[in-house]
Amino acid sequence: MARRTKIIATIGPASEDEATIRGLIRAGMDVARLGLAHNTIDEAAARMADIRRIAALEGRYVGILVDLPGPKVRAAPFGAEPVALVEDTHVRLRIGSTRS
Repeated sequence: MARRTKIIATIGPASEDEATIRGLIRAGMDVARLGLAHNTIDEAAARMADIRRIAALEGRYVGILVDLPGPKVRAAPFGAEPVALVEDTHVRLRIGSTRS
C-alpha cells in the first residue's frame, strides 16, 4: 500500500550538511522545512539549492516548505544605566521608537 502521508523534516544547524540531507532523503523525507526566523533569505536560497541538487542526485523530488517569521517584539534602548525590575512593580509598555 502506498503511503498517503508526507514526511516533513526541518533543516537547521544540526541537519544542513550534505550527508544528513542525503540520509533524510533516503529515509523518505518528502518535504524539507526551512525556518526563516533565524536565517536570511540568501541562506535559505542556498539551502534550497543544496536540497534540490542532492534530491536530484538521489533521483527524488523533495518539496520545500518555507516557514516565515511572525511579528517580533522589539524593545527600545534603556540607556547606559541598568534597569532593575522588582517583584510586583508595574511596567508600562508603549508603542513607538522613543527611549524606554
